Amino acid sequence: MAGGYENSRRFLNAFVGIEQALGKIVRNKRHVPFYQLVDLAAKADPFIREIALELKEYGDLRNAIVHERIDDQPIAEPHMSVVERLEQIRDLLHSPPTVGDAFLGPVITCGFDDTLGSAITKMHANSFSKLPVYNGRQFVGILTAEAVTYWLADHMAADLDFTQVRVEAVLRYLHNPDNYRFVPPSCSLVTVLKLFEDFSHKGKRLQAVLISETGSESGALLGIITVFDLPRIYQVLEWKH
Repeated sequence: MAGGYENSRRFLNAFVGIEQALGKIVRNKRHVPFYQLVDLAAKADPFIREIALELKEYGDLRNAIVHERIDDQPIAEPHMSVVERLEQIRDLLHSPPTVGDAFLGPVITCGFDDTLGSAITKMHANSFSKLPVYNGRQFVGILTAEAVTYWLADHMAADLDFTQVRVEAVLRYLHNPDNYRFVPPSCSLVTVLKLFEDFSHKGKRLQAVLISETGSESGALLGIITVFDLPRIYQVLEWKH
């Protein structure tokens, strides 16, 4: 495609790259219509689900460029902003941003034997609703504001002294102790979204995705992602600069 149709050429190249990426997501070994390919990929990938309608609109434009012609020239020529957006989606699918790209940094934690008062002070000072808890170097769970509330409700009649209560005692009030997942820095942001979705589909709440060197509890803690970070993840996935 020569002359003044550079945008169409770039658009079609990016479109092919997206089709290839969608095919890998659904492990498709035979040709299926693009709309169907998008729907299949959306079932497995939260990012595709978020942009499915947009992709289908690009599919309509692709059909107009390829099939609708006057004097053997395309009747549609995409704007540069459309081309750049499609190329961006292609790049996101082939080289998805990772948690290491956006969420590494110091993590405030508390100790298993710390007093509840010191833990609450950390939560209040940093506007946190949860803290990772360690017993020495061993991870033992996530202390949540919800667990603190349940503990308080169970001890309202007592003469409370927060300097005598240990974090360990409050952890017993977690309704779902399995409320976290560990991932390595190489984990994609799309995978993180899927972790939150999987918990939600089970009627549970994922309190934190913890980033460690090894992607396991034994690795050094490098970062943390909570539900409050989801808008930032969607922003990175939608417009990566």
